[in-house]
Amino acid sequence: MKTTLLNAFLVTLLCCASAACSDCATGDSYLTPAGQLIAQADKVLYKRTRQEDLYLYILRPKNVPAAKPLPAVVCFTGGGWACGDASGMIGNVAWFRDRGFIGISADYRVKNRHGTTPLECIQDAKSAIRFVRAHAKELGIDPSRIIAEGGSAGGHLAAATVMVEGHEEPGEDTTVSSKADALVLHNPVLGGAGFGMDFFAAHPDCEPMRFVRPGLPPVILSNGTKDETTPFLQAQRFTDAMHKAGNKCDLIPIEGALHSCDWPVTNPTFLPTMTRMRAFLAENGFAPEANATLVGPRR
Repeated sequence: MKTTLLNAFLVTLLCCASAACSDCATGDSYLTPAGQLIAQADKVLYKRTRQEDLYLYILRPKNVPAAKPLPAVVCFTGGGWACGDASGMIGNVAWFRDRGFIGISADYRVKNRHGTTPLECIQDAKSAIRFVRAHAKELGIDPSRIIAEGGSAGGHLAAATVMVEGHEEPGEDTTVSSKADALVLHNPVLGGAGFGMDFFAAHPDCEPMRFVRPGLPPVILSNGTKDETTPFLQAQRFTDAMHKAGNKCDLIPIEGALHSCDWPVTNPTFLPTMTRMRAFLAENGFAPEANATLVGPRR
């Protein structure tokens, strides 16, 4: 595995940008075992914490000139803010990489490994987006097309980068925005019902459902209609509130599905859901071939 930090990574990137990547030769590399995909990724330090250093695992599309900035999808795995690591969403990262995006799986602190709370999870998610934006030029990323993706509690973290104010890591340069430019969410924890309500009762300022407002970036989410962890009604109410506020928001119902309805990548509903999600990104100017323009203000 490449364990270089950013400077060494950039040298490798500039030297190899025009070369073919053996790990992205086919469009179904997302089915490669997660451990192999993690081993193929460029591992870049984005944050030092008291508990552990945190890394981004980056998969780049092949044969893309280094001078051409690309949209990036930054993925956060689920696990109830208590477990999981960067391997949990690396299949999604590979799927997006094979379609021309720069795919990134961001590790973050969790209770079982680090003894932390969801508050640190939110800080880490914001730090990851901020790092990607601050280093966008070196990484070959369009800083106005950074997409946050997540499933379950990871969906909460992706949404929190946009909707939750404050909870920034102390000492970071907050002149660099930690807000994603679009959201791709899988059965996300949004509040209003289901998992996480004890946490939101104690920390209402961390509940995305409370902060739907005009001017938010485009959002596409999926949810199983039989999901009892993040109930479908929650996703429907969120979508309705987004529409009422004048925002773009598409909901993909996964009929009869429970909580892990369209991820991980072994689930049969993964491909149709992801295909629709990519189409939504293209419709809103976030596909690799789209012009690098902001879709609405970044608030």
